[in-house]
Amino acid sequence: MADSFLDKNTPIPLYYQLKEILREKIETGELKPGDLLPSERELSEKYKISRPTIRQALKELVNEGLLYREKGRGTFVSEPKINYGFIQKLTTFYDDMVEKGYIMRTKVLEKDIKLVTKVIAKKLNIEENEKVIYISRIRYIENEPIVSVVNHIPYKLCPDLINEDLEDKSLYRILAEKYELVAYKARVTLEPIVASEYDSELLNIEEGAPIHLMQNITYTKENIIMDYFESHFRGDKGKVMVELYK
Repeated sequence: MADSFLDKNTPIPLYYQLKEILREKIETGELKPGDLLPSERELSEKYKISRPTIRQALKELVNEGLLYREKGRGTFVSEPKINYGFIQKLTTFYDDMVEKGYIMRTKVLEKDIKLVTKVIAKKLNIEENEKVIYISRIRYIENEPIVSVVNHIPYKLCPDLINEDLEDKSLYRILAEKYELVAYKARVTLEPIVASEYDSELLNIEEGAPIHLMQNITYTKENIIMDYFESHFRGDKGKVMVELYK
């Protein structure tokens, strides 16, 4: 790594200065995915700061997904984050990732017909005693679990959907092609949360790790609500980028 210097006469914490130096090296490509960082001792000698300060900078970059650690080997530069940008256009995560060239895999955890709960009935604008098709899945990119998603689809709209094979397929494409349920608009809520114990099991992350929660109500052109789903996206593997126009 090229020499960079820390300013000890500024109120900006030293760990933060080092963190930003390393971030710049990663973003400019001076440090490439898979590169091994110098040890804490080497970084301490290079920048003339304490090892706990080095540790704090590296820890924050690991938490942000720019670095990762391997026990007994050291700290490495991560692959660039996936852009979860599909939320800015009405397409599915599966289709968007395939279009970007990623190898996708889907694991169906549960597919069942259930009586709708009071909360979900309100979101779907249906009666409380109605049935929904409940689908729980995990989406993998390059064989790594990235997102868990749970769909609630009114049973009366597509009863035969319960018999469909949803492994490695786009659910919305099946709904459009076989059941004439075409997504026309959606109301999306996105917020940061931390991973529960169940999230950690599904997505292979630590409990308490940052994740993105997306809640989505999808409408047909006739203003019929065809689906309500919740997705939990790994925060360390992806980011949300949205373009705005005046």
